[in-house]
Amino acid sequence: MKPILFLLLLFTLNACKQTKPIKENTSNTATETLKETIFISMERTPCLGRCPGYTITIYETGMVIYEGRDFVEREGKYSAMLSNDAMEELKNYINSINFFNLKDKYDKEITDIPSCIIAVSLDGKYKKIVDRYEAPDELRRLEKLIDYYVLTDNLKKMN
Repeated sequence: MKPILFLLLLFTLNACKQTKPIKENTSNTATETLKETIFISMERTPCLGRCPGYTITIYETGMVIYEGRDFVEREGKYSAMLSNDAMEELKNYINSINFFNLKDKYDKEITDIPSCIIAVSLDGKYKKIVDRYEAPDELRRLEKLIDYYVLTDNLKKMN
């Protein structure tokens, strides 16, 4: 009787070992998806009035996550995919304005001004800029270019 129990235990343990790598691979794939590299993040903060508040995250693959919060047409989370041409235009524009040489902050001690906080990771460099007041026109154009490519009818509501 003991040899039969031993064999049953051995088969049970062996069956558990065979299913374990499948579970690990599944979780690794999910983790890798979550670790996708961010190319641009941009947040527009609200003001005391009706200033729109939202966040845009653009990943290196072109995937976009938009989250609308305050005074926006689309509230909640949405996703989209940017074309390769749009991604190239953003990268080229960032390089053409020497984004990484701009100041870290454009600000003034005024209370009711919305901010645009933009961070870029490109070619091994990272820079975050807070734009509240009198930023260069080139930086404002970049902000509008990001809005132009993201705030379209291509956004799909996420669950």
